Amino acid sequence: MEAGSTISASDWAKGIALSILASIVGGASKLAIRKSWLLQHHHEENRRTIQRRPRRRLESASGNDGLLSEECTATTVESTANSTSTMVDRHEYLQDDLLVSDEREVGEQLLTSRNGWSSFCRSDNGADPMTPSWLPLGLRYSGMLGMSVLNPIFCVLAMNFASPSILAPFSGLTLCWVILGSPCANNEQPSSRQILACGLIIAGEVVVALFGDHTNDEGVTMEEVRKSYQKPAFLMYFVGLVAYVALLGYWMKFSPSPVLRRFAWGCCGGSITGAQNFLKDSLTILKASKQYIQPLPSFFYLFVICAAGTAFSGLLILTACMKRYDATFSAASFVGSFVVSASIMAAAHYDTFAQLEGLFNYILYPTGLVMLMMGVYLLVRESSHDDYEDQETVVVRDQNDHDDDSNKESEDAFGYAAVVEDSATREETVV
Repeated sequence: MEAGSTISASDWAKGIALSILASIVGGASKLAIRKSWLLQHHHEENRRTIQRRPRRRLESASGNDGLLSEECTATTVESTANSTSTMVDRHEYLQDDLLVSDEREVGEQLLTSRNGWSSFCRSDNGADPMTPSWLPLGLRYSGMLGMSVLNPIFCVLAMNFASPSILAPFSGLTLCWVILGSPCANNEQPSSRQILACGLIIAGEVVVALFGDHTNDEGVTMEEVRKSYQKPAFLMYFVGLVAYVALLGYWMKFSPSPVLRRFAWGCCGGSITGAQNFLKDSLTILKASKQYIQPLPSFFYLFVICAAGTAFSGLLILTACMKRYDATFSAASFVGSFVVSASIMAAAHYDTFAQLEGLFNYILYPTGLVMLMMGVYLLVRESSHDDYEDQETVVVRDQNDHDDDSNKESEDAFGYAAVVEDSATREETVV
């Protein structure tokens, strides 16, 4: 596409400000989506723990010989003079009027009194077991609303004033908001490496904004937009993007390697969303239609559909990624792949490097992109590998091992311990 006019100082500032607002909305939305999955996973773990809890032995802390028979029920906690029914875990103690369970598998603590009333303490990760069941869905849909409606509105407004080659790297600010908001959302304090990564991202974006392509689409005609889609470099970009996304989809579905699955889930959404040309060119056609008083061409509606489709597809994949992996990795990999995809697209479609002025611009613009990607890489390496998929695999494996051991040591078909009577004592063998 032919170069437009140079962006004025006021338009440049408006585009940057709107892009920063879009990154704030994106960061808050990603935190809300990730929090919704954490709450839902927490509730599911509680339900599985309660329903599958076998009866276990309970000994008094005072060393008395009397033993209380324990049997877990799925919904009730009852106490009587001779027996007590409660949810218990590996290490339980009878202390005064309270049964204190040192449950750490799901991050909660249950306090049960003798009269049968029970209460929960706040969990270690900030999730409350008594949280309303509608809250996870409410947070998730709020985050998706922000990502699918509010964030695109600010992005569309920003693209009226600046080039995608400048605006795309500013999505990296989303990572900074995710890290800064994680202590409030998930009780996670940023590490020194994460703070360094944020500094690199911000510095890289400042360099890109100062030394990047400062042209806009003023004076571009609809015919020039149409011909720009026939450029060999741009066609090669799309062929490569389709092949790359197909490979990522194969790894997501069929790869036995957790590393490849993790990489594919993290990068697929950002790579698709990086095709910002449809959104930018739709706005260019609208401007040209008003400027030259021409009807909208048929391919304008195709561009609008493609712009909405790429944005929504990337959002769905990002949401699914946050179900499986932590917020830092999901956001960092999404932004990193988005910046790479959008930068390649801008170079092939808008001739970004041809619009740079002076030697410093040719050197510092790529340098800013490298600094930004270094910050993203640090965040990806820093993110936790204890993701949802790995936890589910471990839970299933541990449960299978537990069932195998139970079948070997007891004839009870439900995995409950057999009661062994002895002349001296009556004990329950703990399975």
